[in-house]
Amino acid sequence: MLDMQKVLQTKERILDLIKQRGPELPVRVAGTIGQNNIFTAAFMSELVGEQKLKLSNMRVRGSPLYYIQGQEEQLQKYIEYL
Repeated sequence: MLDMQKVLQTKERILDLIKQRGPELPVRVAGTIGQNNIFTAAFMSELVGEQKLKLSNMRVRGSPLYYIQGQEEQLQKYIEYL
């Protein structure tokens, strides 16, 4: 079981990554931070609940894109998946 410090660090890493890269898929974030896909998706979902991330209606291969407010225009790079 993860302790609270590790959970907070993981969430911060996710936020930092999305700030740098723009909208991202959970699987790509998981690979970058070296975390399990399911746990990463759960952390990202929690960040949406905390209003630190936003969830797009656009899906790429069945998975939603997560982004930070202000990055809406960057969602255009995924327009081919509409």
